[in-house]
Amino acid sequence: MTEHPNAVTVRRSFEAWNSGRLDVIREYISEDAVLHFAGNNAMSGTYRGRDAVMDALARASQAGGSHSDVESVLASDDHVIVFFRLTHERDGKTLDVVQAMPIKVNAEGKLTEGWFLANDQRAFDQFWS
Repeated sequence: MTEHPNAVTVRRSFEAWNSGRLDVIREYISEDAVLHFAGNNAMSGTYRGRDAVMDALARASQAGGSHSDVESVLASDDHVIVFFRLTHERDGKTLDVVQAMPIKVNAEGKLTEGWFLANDQRAFDQFWS
């Protein structure tokens, strides 16, 4: 059985993230995309539009060594949810959390809306504060 095309897109996005290729991720994001970071920290909030989403991702990636290991991807024509282990180091701090990221996908297979939800929001907030 082949993997759903939207799952393939998400896996490729995470591969691009791990190799620092934000330009590749940009190709998978719709012009009107919305990205939500939960919590109460420097990354928290809602980012609207491809440029704002890419700026937020660039800010996160510039902060230091980040790596995401995809654990599971569930996909349909309209939605994807990915579970991944995020490890990140910056300013002498270390983060190791599992995140769930529900994503809406449009008819062209572009990512239109996503939410970053950590299994330990307190650790995530402390890391980004």
